[in-house]
Amino acid sequence: MLESTMRAMVLEEFGGPLVLSEIPIPRPAPSEVLVRVRACAVDRFDTAIRAQVRERANLPLILGHEISGEVAEVGSGVEEWGAGDRVVSSLYLTCGRCRWCRRGRETICENFRGHVGVNVPGGYAEYTVLPSSSLVALPESIRHEEGSLLANVVGTPFHALARRMRLTAGEYLIITGAGGGVGLHAIQVGKLLGAQVMGVDLGEAKAAAMAAAGADRTIDPTLVDLAEVAREWTGGKGVDGVLELVGPATLSSSLGSLSKGGRLVIVGSHTGDAWTIDPGLVYRNEWEILGSRNVTVDELATVVSLTDQGLVHPIIDQVRPLHDAEELQQRVLAGAVIGRDVLVP
Repeated sequence: MLESTMRAMVLEEFGGPLVLSEIPIPRPAPSEVLVRVRACAVDRFDTAIRAQVRERANLPLILGHEISGEVAEVGSGVEEWGAGDRVVSSLYLTCGRCRWCRRGRETICENFRGHVGVNVPGGYAEYTVLPSSSLVALPESIRHEEGSLLANVVGTPFHALARRMRLTAGEYLIITGAGGGVGLHAIQVGKLLGAQVMGVDLGEAKAAAMAAAGADRTIDPTLVDLAEVAREWTGGKGVDGVLELVGPATLSSSLGSLSKGGRLVIVGSHTGDAWTIDPGLVYRNEWEILGSRNVTVDELATVVSLTDQGLVHPIIDQVRPLHDAEELQQRVLAGAVIGRDVLVP
């Protein structure tokens, strides 16, 4: 029998503190599952929502979209899950019925309802309610702390490199911002797909982390010219693909690093939204410039399997109790995290 209340870190005003609160445990509606949160990774996205610089949310709000836990209760009509099942969740709220969802591309759902931890309460709490269709089984071999990383920092580069870029063995890949949480796991995915990988980020600590993740080469773009190094690395041809995680600050160098027929996949930008691209270079070189959003549920199941086989290794920096959510968000903002920090409610 569940208790009636739970602990949660609640955001009561944008830009304000996270308040440790005792609130009622939610109950699942039809096609929903109540999950006992065992781990929730802390992401820069959480800090952006809190500061109200990303998607708008209603207050009060429970942040946290990188969730691993156990099924506590199921709503009516849910037959695929039962109490005690270990699960991880995808991040998006999708319809499952539109043409894109039916094609297995729910990341561009036509009836997109938003994000876990923004449009529905997230994982900075002991319990949360999630759509049953968003869940993937988590084997016993994967700790919940590791499981909380899979949808975002592993799933995002898997979708970007395997599905959108179609990266193949023997190709050359550059990852900008490769010392961050997504970037370090993108290095692992790139190596798993058989590519030669160059990690690009600032400072010696990031260089060491990129090398430890498996990068064949690491550079600091403030010390050398990225495009020149890329040409030298590839015998003058340029790289087959660039995974752009930084934005306008590296875009020019990223494009200058591409070979003819190269692919640039844009996953995010934390350096602004003023993108300048010469269309003449695009059509003369037949470059492909692609967007990529997170991961599908089917791809998340593949990521779980790869992790279960020991082919991907989630990189965890600190594991802290729920009431340390504030401190972990400040570590994210300070750029002090290698991989991900994780809350354990």
